[in-house]
Amino acid sequence: MFETPAWQAVQLAWEEVDDADEVAARVERALGLAPGARVLDVPCGTGRIASRLAGRGLAPVGIDATEPFLGVAQGAGVAVIRGDMRTQVVRPGTFDAAICLWGSFGYFDDTGNLAQAAAVADALAPGGRFLLDMIVADSVLERFQPTASWTVGGVAVDEIRVYHEDTRRIETTWTFVRGDERAMRTTFVRLFSVSELTDLLSTAGFASFQALDDDLASFAPGADRLWLLATMPGGA
Repeated sequence: MFETPAWQAVQLAWEEVDDADEVAARVERALGLAPGARVLDVPCGTGRIASRLAGRGLAPVGIDATEPFLGVAQGAGVAVIRGDMRTQVVRPGTFDAAICLWGSFGYFDDTGNLAQAAAVADALAPGGRFLLDMIVADSVLERFQPTASWTVGGVAVDEIRVYHEDTRRIETTWTFVRGDERAMRTTFVRLFSVSELTDLLSTAGFASFQALDDDLASFAPGADRLWLLATMPGGA
């Protein structure tokens, strides 16, 4: 879906609806990073958060597979790498922290999701921290919304969602309308519970976990989003 011009227009216009400065400030607080800390943003998209982390004195590097997004991120001063986030594309153990925001985890099969987590673990130094932002089954299923409609950047977006309990995935049919253009795409995203997610990350190499909501309070069922902090073994 991410190669769809209409979706790329949505991403490029997201500044209209999101306070990226506030999100970057919360990311910095959540990770507790010192000035100059190296942060891997994967996937980085247009670099909205990475560029602001750089402005806060950190040293971000972004990974993404979508060339137009990387061009925007690079234009904002972010060091970027085009690559598949399931693969090891940076030197092992060279980052103090990593982030994966906006529900960008769970798009692959079980093997691919584990590979994505393991690639992050491989990039982190001992004691490095991974911040994962996503919706989880603990909150979503009790108030599951089968449809949604919204508009940003001149693109009208309709979503039709189905939860498949056998695979624990949400199937979403997306319709994008921009002027006379109309496109449809379907995505499948794994809906983890908090315990399933920590089990997967443990398998990938992480040692300890702290479950927060997106206000950085302790996570509780019913919270809009999970901000999970996963820490590698070792470190001071």
